[in-house]
Amino acid sequence: MAEELSPMDRAKDAFLELLATLEGDELLSFETFVGAAVEERLQMINDEAEGKQGHGHEHEHGPGCNHDHEPAQSGGGDIARSSGSKIFRLNKIIQDLRERLPVNAEAPSEHITIPSSEEFAGYTKDNVVHVDGFLYTEDDVDELCDTGKLSRNYCQKCGSKDTKPLNFISHSASVVQLQFLFQVLLKGERSKGKVVLDVGSRLGAVLYAGHLFTEAKSLIGVEMNDYFCKLQTEMVRKHRLQDRIEIVHDNLLNRANLLEKADIVIMNNVFQFFSPVDVQQQLWKFLHTHLKARKGALLITIPSLQEQLKDAGLIGPVKKPKSKKKKVPAKPPGAVSAAAPMVVAKEVREDGTEVDSVGDWTSWLKEIEVTVTGAEFVEEMMEDELEELKLIHIYQVI
Repeated sequence: MAEELSPMDRAKDAFLELLATLEGDELLSFETFVGAAVEERLQMINDEAEGKQGHGHEHEHGPGCNHDHEPAQSGGGDIARSSGSKIFRLNKIIQDLRERLPVNAEAPSEHITIPSSEEFAGYTKDNVVHVDGFLYTEDDVDELCDTGKLSRNYCQKCGSKDTKPLNFISHSASVVQLQFLFQVLLKGERSKGKVVLDVGSRLGAVLYAGHLFTEAKSLIGVEMNDYFCKLQTEMVRKHRLQDRIEIVHDNLLNRANLLEKADIVIMNNVFQFFSPVDVQQQLWKFLHTHLKARKGALLITIPSLQEQLKDAGLIGPVKKPKSKKKKVPAKPPGAVSAAAPMVVAKEVREDGTEVDSVGDWTSWLKEIEVTVTGAEFVEEMMEDELEELKLIHIYQVI
C-alpha cells in the first residue's frame, strides 16, 4: 500500500503540475503573483500572532527579549508602505523600469527645459539633476551618491573646491504620493467605477498605482512621447494590467473626447518642463473648455493649479498703482504680510465682453481641502515625505 502523501507534498505536486501549464509571460506573471501571495499570507499570520499576544496576556521582558517596549513611532494607520501583494507588484514594475532606464528616466529624444518662474530662479542645466521619484526614494538616491553613480554637488569652477549642492528634480509622483492619492484621497467610492485620465503619463506610475490600489473602471494615459508609450505598453502587458489600463499615444489637444468622459483627471508637473509658455496656455485653455462641463469631476494637480497657471502666465501678482499718500511705517520684526493677490489674465471678445477663462479658476472649480498628517500609514513618515504629500491638490468642477 502506497504511503499517503503529506499535505506539504500534495501542495508541492499540485504546484508543479500548475507550473507545467504556464509559459513565457504567463509564467513570469505567476511568479509575481506567488511571491506577493506568500508575502501577504506571512504578514497575515504575523498580524494574527501579534494580536493574540497583545490580547492574551501582558508581555514581560525575558531572556533574549530585544525589541523596544516603548510605543511605536508610526502613523498608526493601516496603509503599509513596505509589505503586501500590491506593493510587491508595484516594486516589481519599478525594478523592471530601472533595468530599462537611466537614473534620470529621460527618453532618448526628450527635451526638458527649466521654467523661468521665481521658484526655479538660478536653476541651470549645470546644477540640476533629474532623478525619477517613482523609481528612486531618498534612500536610493543616498545609495547612488555613496556608490559614485550620482553626485550631490557640482563644481562652479572646474578643478577648484568651489562647490555647491545640486538641485534634484523629479517628473513622476513618488510611491508614497501615489499611495496617499489612491488609498486615502481617492479611496473607495471616490474612484470605484470611475474613469481616470492621466495627462502626460510618462512612465505610467499613476496608471500602475491606480490599477493596484483602486477599483477604477478604467485608467487612461495620454502621452506624446513614442518611447514612453512603448515602455508603458510593455509594462502593462508584462504585469497583466491591460484589463483596465489604456495607453493613448497622442497630443492632448487632439483628444477632447478623453477629457469629456473622464471622472478624475490627474496632472503631475505635466507642462512646465516640457512646453513653452504659449503652448502651456493653449493646453490649459483646451482643458478648461472640455472639462468645465463635467460637473463633479475631479482635477488633481501636483503642484497646485494656481502655481501652474502662474507659470503659464494665466494668473500673476497684481501690480498695485503708486500711491500719493504718505508711506506707512514698516511692520515690526516678525510681522507677516498678506500674500500678494492674484490677477487673472482676462480674455476679451471682439465686442469687448470678457470670456470665462481658465485663469479665473474659481469660476469653474472649487478646491477640496487636503489634510496631511501621515497618520494613515503604518510606518513613521519623514518630514520630507509629508512635504511631498502637501504638493497634491484636488479641485472639483462646479
